[in-house]
Amino acid sequence: MICIALMAQDTEEALKKMTVASPNCDLMEVRLDVMKSFDLEKIISSAQKPLLITYRSKKEGGKGDIPDNARVDYLLEAVRLGADYIDVEYAMPLEHRDRLFEGRGKSRLVLSKHFMDGTPSEETLSHLLKKMTATGAHVVKIVTQARTTLDNLSVLRLIPESEALGVKAVAFCMGPLGRISRVACPLLGGAFTFAAFREGQESAPGQITAKEMKYMLERLGS
Repeated sequence: MICIALMAQDTEEALKKMTVASPNCDLMEVRLDVMKSFDLEKIISSAQKPLLITYRSKKEGGKGDIPDNARVDYLLEAVRLGADYIDVEYAMPLEHRDRLFEGRGKSRLVLSKHFMDGTPSEETLSHLLKKMTATGAHVVKIVTQARTTLDNLSVLRLIPESEALGVKAVAFCMGPLGRISRVACPLLGGAFTFAAFREGQESAPGQITAKEMKYMLERLGS
């Protein structure tokens, strides 16, 4: 599956991008942390494809700087309004993370961890994966910054490891050296991969456009 990460300033821009993006994806991520204002009810009720609602913190590569309890309130509101998925940062203090797990409703939880400065050892990543899959999340997302091409292999191996633990994973590397893992993620059984709405509107370094991603996955038989 391809998830298009939508970067919009307000509700109107988000709705326009959702309409254009929907033919090229299976899932759309709305990044609340980059929006100056948003109407969650209008965004969720207008979606033509399943929605992942995310409020990414600065320490995990986003723009969000509001307190954790306020982020949780927005995500719980998204659950109440029928969001298909919500992103929950693993690094969030347990008391706030527990609120989201307890109030998940029918929404599926994507438990995420981002390493912005490099790729930890395979042992560290495997240990982290086991802890994350044990939480009861529906999908575990582990993303690192590729410093070498071999970092891609260290991260992609988490996909079969996660499946063996009974949980779907999203695992790839950011940065120019990590592009190959973004394409390989769904080919190896990852839950989905992320792509940009258009060139110049990437939500993370190394992201390629949805049209390019769709073309490559079709050519490779996914």
